[in-house]
Amino acid sequence: MEDQNTKKELCQIAINQESVETSSAVIAVLGDTEMYKNVDRIYRMNVEAGFMDQATNERMDDYTMNSYPNAPKETRVSIANFDAGLVSMQLMLIAKSKGYDTVTMGGFNKQQFIEKFDVPERYVPIVLIAIGKSAGPSFQTTRLPLNEVAKFI
Repeated sequence: MEDQNTKKELCQIAINQESVETSSAVIAVLGDTEMYKNVDRIYRMNVEAGFMDQATNERMDDYTMNSYPNAPKETRVSIANFDAGLVSMQLMLIAKSKGYDTVTMGGFNKQQFIEKFDVPERYVPIVLIAIGKSAGPSFQTTRLPLNEVAKFI
């Protein structure tokens, strides 16, 4: 989103987080609860590129089409959240490598976002990512020590 009027409306949905309005653009990352509908195309592309043989393609396609459509919506939402998190991190890393800064916002009214932007039911809003050149130095922050959040065995 680059339109200033839309960004003003989005700012309200995003609990008045300033970076929505001050950024060059805002990327809305949505999770797709029907992502399995793309596997045939993706696997076919992998076969054509020589990354996968036809037997593996068929086996994985069968597994996917027998599992995902029958999975509870909560399971598909969880998978969509995971996938969208990976995509978000990649977007932020790519932006940083190109000299841009990002601010990730998970705190926004997702229902208002769905209504405002007429989001189809298969998609779930995950995060908003403000992107642009920083106007000044970022604020400093700390993190929990690694040994408190991960265990190496």
